[in-house]
Amino acid sequence: MRKILPSMHFLENFMPLMTHEQYAVQLLRQAAEIPFYQAVELGYIRDASCRREIKKIVTERQWQLTQWCSPVIADQGLALSSLDRSQRRKAVDLAIRMLDGIAECGALRCGLQSGPDVSADLREEAKKALTESCLEISRAAEQYPGLYLIIEPLDRYVHKKQLLGPIEETVAWFSQLKKSCANFYIHWDSAHEKLGGADLLKSVTLAAPYLAQFHLCNCITDPEHPYYGDHHMDVGQPPDYQTWGYLTPEVGAEVLRTVAGFGPCSGIQTTYCALEVRCHLADDPWAKEKLIRGFLQRAFDLAGLPYES
Repeated sequence: MRKILPSMHFLENFMPLMTHEQYAVQLLRQAAEIPFYQAVELGYIRDASCRREIKKIVTERQWQLTQWCSPVIADQGLALSSLDRSQRRKAVDLAIRMLDGIAECGALRCGLQSGPDVSADLREEAKKALTESCLEISRAAEQYPGLYLIIEPLDRYVHKKQLLGPIEETVAWFSQLKKSCANFYIHWDSAHEKLGGADLLKSVTLAAPYLAQFHLCNCITDPEHPYYGDHHMDVGQPPDYQTWGYLTPEVGAEVLRTVAGFGPCSGIQTTYCALEVRCHLADDPWAKEKLIRGFLQRAFDLAGLPYES
């Protein structure tokens, strides 16, 4: 059996406020009072005093902290899989510099992504470039005790259109990377897989040997629908939890139950699951958090899994 516990995706839950780092840290301290979550996910934090406060919060709360560095890389128009050597050099250097910052926050997981997809005839070359980037980042991360790296495949053809997309292809590539990078793992996301046309349970089973954490995320899979794509949309509310998307607590419970049935992942004591729902400007983030928590609790209950260690 694999141990699974719930995580709070604070970065998405409080998205409009994350650029106001001092205020966001105040909200994080309030969120730490919610007993349900056993881990937390943030973006990269620039302010040194905020980093110190975050480390204090996660240490007191005994939270596993993941920090997503991939948005910072993408926002600068860079990619770890870039075929332009000078641009890839910048991406790798940026990723390595951010390791210092997340270590100051007390993070033990650094989240990365591959980069935009390329034409079919260039994909193998782009994967080789990505491997080179990951090898260098992996070596740099070894100086931070307990810190490891997670890479997230997204969809290739619908919305995010990333190099790492189809799970069979991703796992084949990753299994070779893992031989040289023991501190790398896979982060799996249900919306990316659903948009790629994958069977969720088969997909997560393929990722199982390398799966450190995962997201449940709702999305609309109808290409004719205006909301088609990976928009981190809301989940439904009781009693029926229905939305235009595919995700219900029953679907989430099937994924949780499947992951719980795996054997242990080498190097990973606990696999954390967060529900990824984005808060938008003028939304009430605490109302959104309550919706997220209620849905995730329901999924854990249906799966017969405890919330605590």
